[in-house]
Amino acid sequence: GKGADPEKKALFASVTKRIDYTPKIGTELHGIKLTDLTEQQAEELAAFIAERGVVFFRDQEDLDRKEHVKLGQRWGPLHVHPLVPHDQESPELIVLDSRLSPPGRYNTNNSWHSDVSFEPYPSSFSILKFEEIPEAGGDTIWSNGYQLYDNLSQPIKTLLEGLTATHTSDIFRVFQANTGRKTFGKLNDSVHPVVRTNPVTGWKSVFTNSVFTREINGLSPTESKWLLEYLNDLTSKRLDYQVRFSWKKDSVAIWDNRSTFHTGVPDFQPYFRKGVRVTVSGEAPYYD
Repeated sequence: GKGADPEKKALFASVTKRIDYTPKIGTELHGIKLTDLTEQQAEELAAFIAERGVVFFRDQEDLDRKEHVKLGQRWGPLHVHPLVPHDQESPELIVLDSRLSPPGRYNTNNSWHSDVSFEPYPSSFSILKFEEIPEAGGDTIWSNGYQLYDNLSQPIKTLLEGLTATHTSDIFRVFQANTGRKTFGKLNDSVHPVVRTNPVTGWKSVFTNSVFTREINGLSPTESKWLLEYLNDLTSKRLDYQVRFSWKKDSVAIWDNRSTFHTGVPDFQPYFRKGVRVTVSGEAPYYD
């Protein structure tokens, strides 16, 4: 996205309708076929996603699994998830099928996260498409890490900007131990800054989450727990930071994991849903 035209003229030349879900996060674009993006449009879309946090598309029936992988590869190497089931032909494509999930999968407690933040090079973008949707329920919600950071008081910003946190695969280790599911790679732990700079926008975002962040380094356990719970509460409870998307068949969401958090809403039982996702590996997080 660094080579994008600030006005994104190539991208918006194909857009027939733009719907901003909130002033600061979430936009739906009509008229775009993700399989037909030019190089300049792909560059400008990457910048737009970094700015808006998450961008939505409808009626992307042409984006089959092969094209899904090709789209992700336009923005970087694709992550192979160490535990989530894969498409057999494309290990980079994970399959999110609620029929395969244990009952605990439906628990929304502490589920706000940034994809694979436990990796040394966590995700830049995730691209999710649902092939089957429930008759009701099953929305996804995103929360804006830029806005969370911007609204902190200066003393808290100063404190956070000097800290790092350990992100861990512990949740997957427990799941693997309980189920015996085969792993597809190493379950990593990594240390990242608590506040990171998005390399495309230059904007700062808080970068901790309730699923993968084990502790803030250099603090006592009590201090770390308190600070992480405070940040997690802002993510989950500040409705003005959030945007909610209702899926339809062949809808696609692309989001920036460097600057947003997300959670699925597990309210669709007794129905089922099946989606596929690729996750683009990004840079090592840094604070500038």
